[in-house]
Amino acid sequence: MKKTITLILAILMLISPLTLFANAAEAHSGITFERMETNGIDHPIGYYTTEKRYEKMPVTFEAWVYVPKSIYSSRCGAILGNYQSFSKDDYVNFEIHSNGIPRLVFGDNSGNMYDYKFARAPVPADKWTHVAIVYGTGTDGNQISCYINGAFKQRTTVREWYSAPKEVLDNMICLAGDYRALNEQAFRGTLGDVWVYSDIRSDAEILLDYQNGPDLSDTELMLFYELSKAGSKSDVPDKSGNGYDMTYSRYWLTEAEMNAIRAEDEYEYEYAIAFLPDIQYMTQSYPASLQIMIDYLVEKGKTKNIQYVLGLGDITNSNSQKEWATILRQTNRLNGYLPYALTPGNHDGINSGGKEVLDSIYAKKTGHYYQSVEKNGGFFEKDSVRNTYHIFSVGEVDYLVIVLDFGATDDILTWAGELLDSHPDHRAIILTHGYLNADGSTLDSNDYASPDTYVRSLNSGEDIWQKLVKKHENVAMIVSGHMHHDTIVCTPREGDAGNTVYQILMDPQTTCKKLGGLGAIGMMYFTADGNHAKVEYYSTVFGKYFAESNKSIKLTLGKDEPEETTAPETPAPVTTAAPEASTDTEAPAEKSGCAGIISTASVILVVLCFPLFTKKKRES
Repeated sequence: MKKTITLILAILMLISPLTLFANAAEAHSGITFERMETNGIDHPIGYYTTEKRYEKMPVTFEAWVYVPKSIYSSRCGAILGNYQSFSKDDYVNFEIHSNGIPRLVFGDNSGNMYDYKFARAPVPADKWTHVAIVYGTGTDGNQISCYINGAFKQRTTVREWYSAPKEVLDNMICLAGDYRALNEQAFRGTLGDVWVYSDIRSDAEILLDYQNGPDLSDTELMLFYELSKAGSKSDVPDKSGNGYDMTYSRYWLTEAEMNAIRAEDEYEYEYAIAFLPDIQYMTQSYPASLQIMIDYLVEKGKTKNIQYVLGLGDITNSNSQKEWATILRQTNRLNGYLPYALTPGNHDGINSGGKEVLDSIYAKKTGHYYQSVEKNGGFFEKDSVRNTYHIFSVGEVDYLVIVLDFGATDDILTWAGELLDSHPDHRAIILTHGYLNADGSTLDSNDYASPDTYVRSLNSGEDIWQKLVKKHENVAMIVSGHMHHDTIVCTPREGDAGNTVYQILMDPQTTCKKLGGLGAIGMMYFTADGNHAKVEYYSTVFGKYFAESNKSIKLTLGKDEPEETTAPETPAPVTTAAPEASTDTEAPAEKSGCAGIISTASVILVVLCFPLFTKKKRES
């Protein structure tokens, strides 16, 4: 009997490395991400994001990848990432770098980058390969290990960064890319199954993961994307059950595609407010694009019933006389046609040491803008247009727009609070350049580019929330720019009175710079009663809808009037029998990786062992 068992084990050992391991790669598949060119810039046609942040620290990263020889010498791109385009940021990216080198890179808010590349563990070209990186290995937990096809290949010592691991959890994660403009480091090969654990996987566990795929019963499994069974250009569910589902979104939509989306909307929209986010690079380098954007407002002012044009700051890039002259030419085209509000950004004075240029042009008491503000609102300071308020009405809704300087100081916030108190029946929209971060949280002193990191006496976004916004029930939204992000970010937050305040970020500045002028406008459309609104992101230069517009931001700003109805007759009580218990049972989850091959091996084992079982039965 021992000889028989030894023979069986020998056969299985023979099958395992030569057949199971080889077929694991040969049988694999995944998604290749289609790319396009816009104005000479190559980028993917879409991106994958989740609405959920990491709840635990990711420690073990695994993926099946296929790196084509045609791109092997260049960066293949990010597998999972939440890098946000800033050198001072909190993030963790799992990538394949140039020449197939696996890479794990962390960053923190102090500008430190902890970059681990595994040059002795390259992914081969034109072959499906399983790659795993495990953080915190070694006897003292200060090493990172890399595995290729289940086998240990390289280990490197970790430089100390782990004092604040929660920071990398702040930004929501992307699949097959990160949050760089136009997802420029998106995965350029074919990406198969991807999964992450929150614990340190051993050598033996990594080998099993390579053979069988992730252990779905493991409570430390954080997320699992089975791209070998996913459809291209479609949402990807998280099969770990932890809810990190990835939503697929397109970068560009045509008018026809947007009309198809609009046809499913439950509301009809009657008027609009246009938001102009961070136009600094058009002002500085692409004035033709700036003109196209203003052309759109002039042309569509009546057909789209635009009520107001609201700037979000960084009107210029270097606060120069030349740039302000460019802006003045364009805003003069709106004079007497569309009312507008100018919001100053850090590039309009803070960065270059003063406010003189903005006010020397727009605070002239004989100028159109100054007189318009004076007639329809007012100023914090009579000789400055950096802090203003604007009042207008549409139908039965009275609006109060308050413009706050970058990092508005306490005395400015007190002034704004008094305005809100004296206009309790007005729906308030607050504009300020630096308020919301790209991860949807308010900027504070721990964040890169928070206003108080420029000048200590300035208020951060969170300061503005605590000192002003949350205290006033009539604040409907606060809208800002400053922090680059390709999509519109909207974070509802509850004020002290239980009211909902929509915190909104719009800032495509980096993409605008890359594409030579984007001319992006956030068009906020309202129902006739003003109670419902949505935002569409439109590139006036390219004539397409940009990024977030395929799942447009929707806002509920008031209560619908109840329809008059007659009370129905009280029906007789109905007794309903309890539903019968279901006799259906859930089918067991399919195993990924080599499950089918392992099942074949199991059959062989049963066949070989059957004579032993029958012999034992006869003997008993």
